[in-house]
Amino acid sequence: MNARQRVHRGLRAPFLPPERTGEARVYHAFLLRKAPWPWRRALSAGLSLFAVVALGALFHRPADGLLASIGAFTGIYATDLPLKQLAAKLAAVGLGLTASFALGAATSAHLAAAAIALALVGGIATYVAAALSMAPPGPFFFVMAAAIASGQPPGRGFAVSVAWVLAGAAVAWTLSVFLAMAWRGALPAQASRLRRITRKRLARTLKARLRLGDPAFMGALRMAVGLFASAMIAHALGSPRGYWTAVGCAATLVGMTVVGTLQRAIQRALGTALGVVLASAVLSVHPAPLELALLLFALQTVAELLIPRNYGLAVIFITPLAMLIAETGQADLSAPAIAEARLLNTLVGCGIGLALRLLWRVPFRT
Repeated sequence: MNARQRVHRGLRAPFLPPERTGEARVYHAFLLRKAPWPWRRALSAGLSLFAVVALGALFHRPADGLLASIGAFTGIYATDLPLKQLAAKLAAVGLGLTASFALGAATSAHLAAAAIALALVGGIATYVAAALSMAPPGPFFFVMAAAIASGQPPGRGFAVSVAWVLAGAAVAWTLSVFLAMAWRGALPAQASRLRRITRKRLARTLKARLRLGDPAFMGALRMAVGLFASAMIAHALGSPRGYWTAVGCAATLVGMTVVGTLQRAIQRALGTALGVVLASAVLSVHPAPLELALLLFALQTVAELLIPRNYGLAVIFITPLAMLIAETGQADLSAPAIAEARLLNTLVGCGIGLALRLLWRVPFRT
């Protein structure tokens, strides 16, 4: 065993050991898995969104509250870690989401630059998540932050927008850490090993897998290619909401195997088809800001509870959640037109991701 293998073997276990669940099959996309209910992460995610949107409503700045909710996705990454490590992880996630949004917003006026920015965000986030064996949702919300930023309407200052996203991340960090303190007795048996992780070991792990042929590196490269292609194809098709194509592609390519990618594509497509019906109904009634905050809390909490059991069911609630955050306050399209654009772009993105995964054979296999 060489030094690189020893580094990887010694560091894989403290993060998220792979579960032996048997060989995956396509029909597994329609099954409910047995899994514990992740109440702490669900509440961290739901309360984070509710807090920032409700604060925006109370201070008569609902649009700013929705913008801050992008940073509040930080709460989704709350997992069972010792308190100091959880605080450090969530701080890194919050800064990463803010940086992803900033990069997407800074390049939104230029097609090629925006496509490259999406590819960069997706590639880096995918590599880090895979190299450190991070639990889901992995790179997905970093891509969503950059994609939504690239589709924001003009008129809002760049620095102000980034500041609101960072503020949302700070609120989510605070709520998640306090909730972890209240939930103190729920650490898993492997927590003692997690305490041994250091910055130096993290750096060695990331460096050890930064090579052609490594699944983490190849998955990141595949994600970057898929996101760039999605942005360019969406533009060529003249879609009014092309950034949803990149989101659909990213959600599909999170699956690291061919079967996993196919499962994700099926679940994302069917879940989105049902989710846009719910989203269009909500958008058509124009909920008040506080009502919207409560709705986002319910959607986010339910989605996080369902993800370990069936991702497709969770997408039914994730779809209206993302649409309400991105589309509320934009008057250029009607609710049915928004729903149609979201569905079509998601299907195109899923198709791009699936095709890329099936064709990804040369020159390296993963």
